[in-house]
Amino acid sequence: MDWIEHGIRILIAEDDQDDLFLFKELILEGIYEAEPKVEHAASQEGIVKKLEESSYDLVFLDYRLGEWDGLEILKSLRETGHTLPIIMLTGQGDQETAVQAMKCGANDYLIKSNLSAESLSKAIRHAINLSKEEQQRIRAEKHLTAQGILLQGVSEAATRLLTVYDHDSAIREALGIVGKAGNMDHAYIFQDHPHSETGEGAFSFKYIWTKKDDKRIPEGLNDLTYSSLGWNEWVKEMGMGKSISHVVNSTEQASQFFNLLDIKSCVLLPIKIDYIYWGFILFIDSHSYRTWTPDEESILRTFSASIGGEIKRNRDDQAFRSIVEGTSAQTGNEFFQSLVRHLASALPARCAMVSEITDLPESKCRIIAGWNGEEFVSDHPYEVNDTPYQDLLGGMISFYSDGVQDVFPKEIFLKQIGAKSYAGVPFFNSAMEVMGHLVVFDRRAMLDKERTISILRVFAARAGAELERQRAEETIKNMAYHDALTGLPNRILLIDRLTLALAHAHRVKKRLAIMFLDFDHFKLVNDNYGHAVGDLFLKEMGRKLKSVLREEDTVARLGGDEFILLLSELHDRENAVMIAKKLIGLGKEPLNLEGNEIIPSFSIGISLYPDHGSDHEILLKKADDALYEAKRNGRNGYQMVE
Repeated sequence: MDWIEHGIRILIAEDDQDDLFLFKELILEGIYEAEPKVEHAASQEGIVKKLEESSYDLVFLDYRLGEWDGLEILKSLRETGHTLPIIMLTGQGDQETAVQAMKCGANDYLIKSNLSAESLSKAIRHAINLSKEEQQRIRAEKHLTAQGILLQGVSEAATRLLTVYDHDSAIREALGIVGKAGNMDHAYIFQDHPHSETGEGAFSFKYIWTKKDDKRIPEGLNDLTYSSLGWNEWVKEMGMGKSISHVVNSTEQASQFFNLLDIKSCVLLPIKIDYIYWGFILFIDSHSYRTWTPDEESILRTFSASIGGEIKRNRDDQAFRSIVEGTSAQTGNEFFQSLVRHLASALPARCAMVSEITDLPESKCRIIAGWNGEEFVSDHPYEVNDTPYQDLLGGMISFYSDGVQDVFPKEIFLKQIGAKSYAGVPFFNSAMEVMGHLVVFDRRAMLDKERTISILRVFAARAGAELERQRAEETIKNMAYHDALTGLPNRILLIDRLTLALAHAHRVKKRLAIMFLDFDHFKLVNDNYGHAVGDLFLKEMGRKLKSVLREEDTVARLGGDEFILLLSELHDRENAVMIAKKLIGLGKEPLNLEGNEIIPSFSIGISLYPDHGSDHEILLKKADDALYEAKRNGRNGYQMVE
């Protein structure tokens, strides 16, 4: 069975031996294929002891456990950090008891007289699945937070590489920023070179950062050959731009090296200059056997590209440094504008521009920032067919020292600026996919191809890293403000929009409506057709709800089957009623989901600004109250606040 592992452990907190016996039998019958191991406790102390001694997948807790109150036990367990699923049991229950149990942290509520092997099986499956989903969500949030911190560190480090004048200090500081952001213990940069005696591939220490600010450098970190450590395959992969994530095994050939640097797990990131392998960065975790995620490696590869750029920048002349000084404190659009302006000045060239690919199959691009010799240009779309940009889409450089208009007579921009020469290089993301290109034009011939292309490559790598950072930041921001299942705004974004909408409604003297929508008997969809179909149902209904509203309105998902609709600039109450009727009309349109015909039905509670309040919390609360009134009135309808 794919929903649960074999050998699950269940703890039953029950003091009635007859109920305990029956309950065990029903569990064994209902989920026999999971080979459950059932244990029992008859007191609060017994429960706590069991949970301290062993780990369980699920707890069944009696509402009355002898002299102990099951709700108090439940609250105590939650307050002391126990997150495992807990299902409350009672001899006879009512709605109020169920609500109390859920408020205290129960995952479900069962009445003993209604128990069967089938109902228990469903309850166990549902509780464990929900718990797993919650744990996955928590892990995902932790990963997202860690990635955000690392991304911010890489961005700060990249800026530090451009702002700190002293080359060595810049690299050490950047290494420390990323090391701290990634929660690492040590970081080293090693440079590749031929072995001093044999001439075979080797590497030596260049830079170090340690979490404890230990300035001592371990001995024996120079002239190490890859072959002596068994790293021949690793250096081949790094030569191709791949990173290496590794957990140490004490029996490895390189164990002496790992012991020397106190390594339990590590990640190696290649440094390349002009596409040539220069060396690598070694980030170390000395306390855990850690595996870096692909996203973390991708972010770190962006950092290694920045390090490679810094090393290359140190080799260039004063003109090159002037570009660094001009762009050092900038990020985002300010960075791109500063880059093209100073690039044109330093090379020198009349025009410079950085562009991103917007549609690769159609060969369409957009100017992010450009300098035409007199002013900045941006957000200008263009196609690259029959232009000197065409080679750049394939990842190749494009260079015409003179006569570029003769080669591309249809390129209008070249004619407009009177260009004779052209140079361009592509830039890539951390997966080595072309993202865009950095180019310069001039009305004179370009004589120094090597220097021009070299400088363009360095800053194209920086432009690619910045653009990838922006896109990753946008992705993280989108995940923070949108529901992962439906893509609709979540509560955070809803409150933000609602606050702005209320302020606008106040200024223009218009009404605003909040509709609290909840699907009737949605649990049956999950129970009858499975959670996958339930998810499809929510996504499809989210789309349908959005289709009924105007562009300026908002449909948000709060979680589960609860949706909030924000309708701005309404003339009167009837506008809201008319839209509510349209929404209820959606229930007449059956959904066909994976061969299952489902007729949606939902209840709506409506509150209006300023009729029912001027504060978003009050309006949401009143809409929620109206929703429950609609449900009490028979569901599949709407109710406006009286």
